[in-house]
Amino acid sequence: MKTPRTAWLNKLALIVAAFVGASPALGQQAARPPARILVGFSPGGTLDVVTRALADQLHGPLGRTVVVENKPGAGGKIAIDAMRAAPTDGSVAMLCPDFFTSIYPFVFNKLNYNPQRDILPVSTVVEFPMALAVPSSSSVKTFGEYASWVRAHPDKANFGHAASGGPTHFLGLQIARIIGTPLQDIPFPGAAPMIVNLTGANVAAGTSTVGDFAQHHNAGKLRVLAVTSAERSPLLPNVPTFGELGRKELTAVGVLAICLAPGTPAGVVSEWSAAVRTAAATEQFSSKVRMLGFMNTGSSPAESRARFAEMRGFWEPIVKASGFKAD
Repeated sequence: MKTPRTAWLNKLALIVAAFVGASPALGQQAARPPARILVGFSPGGTLDVVTRALADQLHGPLGRTVVVENKPGAGGKIAIDAMRAAPTDGSVAMLCPDFFTSIYPFVFNKLNYNPQRDILPVSTVVEFPMALAVPSSSSVKTFGEYASWVRAHPDKANFGHAASGGPTHFLGLQIARIIGTPLQDIPFPGAAPMIVNLTGANVAAGTSTVGDFAQHHNAGKLRVLAVTSAERSPLLPNVPTFGELGRKELTAVGVLAICLAPGTPAGVVSEWSAAVRTAAATEQFSSKVRMLGFMNTGSSPAESRARFAEMRGFWEPIVKASGFKAD
């Protein structure tokens, strides 16, 4: 016959046995090394900020710490090299802007990667609209007035942008094609110096992301004429979309996704895709990126590849029509 003390000792033994049996699994989870997300651009930039905000929300869904590693240079191609050489165990991921596959293949005669084979998005993270702006001192108040001004002053018609061969560069060139008058493009080493020159009226216009322009527009330092998103930006509710102005061919957004190394097993791809979608849907992440003018998204690997293919279909004819080559 069991005494209360004997029954208690038996229960304690079962609890200890259960804990000992589970502890190896717990130890394995705790011992998982941190995962890295490569960013091919400098620390402190918008893409870096978005990636770090995502990494902060990924540790729970992935069950491991996630750190950001910047590998700036060559327009992101240094990070792509590192991604291609990374292990396929899910320990290394990369932030992939869509222009790695939608623009670069038509800008560079030689790429260090295969756009279809080496850039494998597992989930989109955010989308971001772009915009056209003029100095606040400009007499131009609308896109229609801007088009008229450009036609009347072709010798003064120029636009600044953050970097040659990027989406804001080709947005400006496409605007010129629509207006029917060439615009001299003036590249700057980043959005910040371009905006300094735009607010100082050293350039007649500028193209950048809505997030780059919004604070300066709302402070009266420059004037955004139109945005490229299908709907108005919450940061610029009084600024029309190009679609509203009858220019739907200028409706486009940039897309950022998370990619894994080529050859990563399907199970690892699924784990990362689910984790990114969960992290991107959190209020902490979505509120952070909204302040930057971004819209949080999330998609399956198949949906992500389709989105990148859609962006390639949008930019390919624009880039080819421009005749621009970076090398």
